[in-house]
Amino acid sequence: MRVGFFQYAVIWRDRQANLDYIAAKIKKETFDLLVLPEFFTTGYAMDTKEEILPFVEDLRDSPTVDFLSNLLAETGNGYISGTIPEIDQGVLYNTSILVGAQGLVASYRKIHLPDYEKRFFQAGDTAVVFPSNHGNIGLTVCFDCWFPQHTSLLKLQAVDVICHSACFGGPVTPTIIPIRALENQCFYISCNRIGEEYFDGELEAYRGESQLVNPDGEVLAKAANQEALILVDIDLNEVNRPDFGRLITKDFQSEHEKYNIQL
Repeated sequence: MRVGFFQYAVIWRDRQANLDYIAAKIKKETFDLLVLPEFFTTGYAMDTKEEILPFVEDLRDSPTVDFLSNLLAETGNGYISGTIPEIDQGVLYNTSILVGAQGLVASYRKIHLPDYEKRFFQAGDTAVVFPSNHGNIGLTVCFDCWFPQHTSLLKLQAVDVICHSACFGGPVTPTIIPIRALENQCFYISCNRIGEEYFDGELEAYRGESQLVNPDGEVLAKAANQEALILVDIDLNEVNRPDFGRLITKDFQSEHEKYNIQL
């Protein structure tokens, strides 16, 4: 399975410019799964709800989903994941979408919202794993990774690969990702962004450091703080049977199933 991430400086408040930029960068690549950053169509910094509303999308009629599905059909590639601001019956969500050539195949509303997002967005209440023809793909967003219970819910759904779209500037999140992969014996693709945005008049920088981690917690690829499109071939047979972990037990899934974890 060929998977990876596209880390770049999201263009602020210009959906079409972002989509066109993504298409130009990836159209000659071959992949089964590609992860984009959090809010890859808009940028993250929004000081009022009124600033967000022109960019929210109803998933039943989403220009982003239409664009990506057409791009995937044209290129013959697999799936793309990233988050967009969703609106449903007047309520806003930070929603991770998983798009194939056939359209939207799965969506997940971010459960763990930082205070900055709680001003405008409602938290989701369901952990999502999509059974693709390549493997089971789990969706998670930025701050979610700080909570091992969420990743455990994906594991109980037999996740093979986790897509993690993010926007962060601090040093902590990159240290968490390998732990979540190791704890759950699965592949983990974390895609952060780069660049700068203003938050309440203060210029803040994003860290980059997107990474792809194997089920032993080994970092297979990691970006610095520049634009990076990285694709790696992975073997899903390593899920639940990591090189080191399988010396301890060959049945990790049964160990996880001893727990009853609920939202």
